[in-house]
This record gives sequence, structure tokens and C-alpha cells, in this order.
Amino acid sequence: MVTISVDDQKGAAELMKIMLTRIDPDGTHITANNMNEAMKLITDDTQIAFLDIEMPGLNGIEGAKLLQKRFPRLNIVFVTGHTEYAFRSYDVAASAFLAKPVCEQDIEKALTRLRIPIEKKKCPLVVRCSPFAIFVNGETFAFRRGKTGSLFAYLMYRNGSYCTTGELVGILYDGDPDKSGALRQLIMDMKDCLTEIGAQSILVRKYGRIALDMARLEYEGSLNDIPDEFGWL
Repeated sequence: MVTISVDDQKGAAELMKIMLTRIDPDGTHITANNMNEAMKLITDDTQIAFLDIEMPGLNGIEGAKLLQKRFPRLNIVFVTGHTEYAFRSYDVAASAFLAKPVCEQDIEKALTRLRIPIEKKKCPLVVRCSPFAIFVNGETFAFRRGKTGSLFAYLMYRNGSYCTTGELVGILYDGDPDKSGALRQLIMDMKDCLTEIGAQSILVRKYGRIALDMARLEYEGSLNDIPDEFGWL
């Protein structure tokens, strides 16, 4: 995604940027501290503008009206601590209205309701479930560490569900608590190898847990065939 967060409180704008970067680490997320500055930064490539409403000079609602005339495909999301503005914001075809303090869950929910949805790009990987194999542009792909493939396969089997360190150690190392460091090495290997082929966005982390973004993956066969091959059942 390409986003801009506009707030006259610099800390609030930076916090939005941090949360958006965690949600979409491959996106471009910038900030501005007033609407005049934002007008100079927003381009046809900008997909979402998160706008505070009460700002000195041009406020968020007035700025949104000008922006939608110049960029009709720009999603507007209002972010404010003044909920009394909610009714006035309906003058603008906004995608969402978020009340401060905003958390990541609020942003993620708003992203599912965008007036102009943003399509996720699929990664170059194609996975065959049985016999398990990973392909990139028709060529067999392998991680540097052999057990990283098992980690990737288990995350595939979990079908986008977040997995804890304890769960992964239990599956890959029979629950040996001394293997937490080894697991971290596998995760780093997976991240590095995926980055090299431009597929790093499929690996997502949240609150110390990891998962695969299955919406960006293409796979053949049934995910239920994976456990038998790796002996997890």
C-alpha cells in the first residue's frame, strides 16, 4: 500500500506510520503535519490518506474534499479524537472514521472497508502440497536450512493462522525448550530467502507469532495432505 498519515501532532502521525508499517511492511507509508504539506506529498500512487480532522489552517474535512477532486481514487480515512465531527465527515465519501486512540485492529478493520479496495499482489511462489515442493518461476526452490522447509510447510498447513514459538518448537523439535534459538534461526533463514525472491510479504508477524499470508500464495492440492508427509500426525 501507499499511504499518508496527516496529523498536526507529529507523534500521532508517526505512530500511525509505525502501525501501518507493521501491518504492511512492504508498503510505502509517509507522514505530514498539516494539509498543505500533505497536498505536496500526495500523488496518483497514494492509495489511502489517514486524516486528522481538527488541524490548524485547512482542516481534515476541507482537505479531504479538495483531495477527492484531484485524486478521485484516493481512499479517505478520518482519524480524530473529536467524535463530534463524525456527522460532518459524511459530507465526504470517506472509507472509515477512526476514533483516537487508534490501535492496529482498528486500522486493519478499516482496510477491509475501503471505498476503493486495494488488491494484494501475489508472490512468485507456487507450492505443491503432496509431495511437498516449492517452485519459483517453474524452478524448484529450497531454503538454505533443510528444516526451514518443514517450518514453511507447517505454516502452510496452518492456513494463515498465527503460530506461537511454543507451538512451532513442539512441532519441529518435539517441544525441546532449548531449541528456541534454533527456531529463530529457521525464521531468519525463511525471511532472508523469501526476501531474495521478492516474496517477503507473505511472512507476517504479530505479537510474537508468525503466519503466512495465504491470500498471496498459490498452491496445488490439499493442505490436509501436508501433515502425513512430514509425520506430524
